[in-house]
Amino acid sequence: MAEFLTTNGTSYHIEKIITGASKKLILVSPYLQLSKTFFERLQDASKRNVSIKIIYGKDELKPNEKSSLSELDNLELLFFKNLHAKCYFNEKEMVITSMNMYEFSEKNNREMGVYATRKQDKELFSNAVNETLSIIQSSEVIDLTYSSRDNYSLKRIITSNSNNHLGFCIRCKDRIDFNIDKPYCNDCYSVWLNFKNFEYIENACHNCGEYAISSMDKPECYSCFKL
Repeated sequence: MAEFLTTNGTSYHIEKIITGASKKLILVSPYLQLSKTFFERLQDASKRNVSIKIIYGKDELKPNEKSSLSELDNLELLFFKNLHAKCYFNEKEMVITSMNMYEFSEKNNREMGVYATRKQDKELFSNAVNETLSIIQSSEVIDLTYSSRDNYSLKRIITSNSNNHLGFCIRCKDRIDFNIDKPYCNDCYSVWLNFKNFEYIENACHNCGEYAISSMDKPECYSCFKL
């Protein structure tokens, strides 16, 4: 029987769906920005030779995100422009939810979801799978070309109308102006101001956007800091 989920329950079951996949894994999320934990789970699934499909539909992926995904074997990345649905499933379990695979959503948003299994919720499961397959058939396959973090860091992407570097929010990884004194986007900075903890651990480098232990006090990864 289908089960109602809150934010924490949704995150837990999505992770469980990834770790429990033995043959296939399909993740449908308009916004895509994987947390370190979810990415590591996908790495494990890839090593188990699980066939992975990720369908997204909002925002161009950052170069470092494409590079990370390109490291996963058996992964197919697809883009569907009008996507708004969020659905995650393997061959046995499924979550239909309001939550994107977006790290900021996991940590800050109030989400709802429904957990279902193929065995106990056969009709619901089948209908959701069929709708997802329809979306996949209309999606564009995205080429994943690897680019190393060092090369990307050295480029320090420049805006077309400015001499300022673009960086990344060290919490949500949104593209922002590079500012070593304020390595957060406006929304995340407002949250940080509530506590003003300069050593609070975040998980992205302000310069290259790669996964890294960072903070307001030390916003860059070691490789970027040395440049």
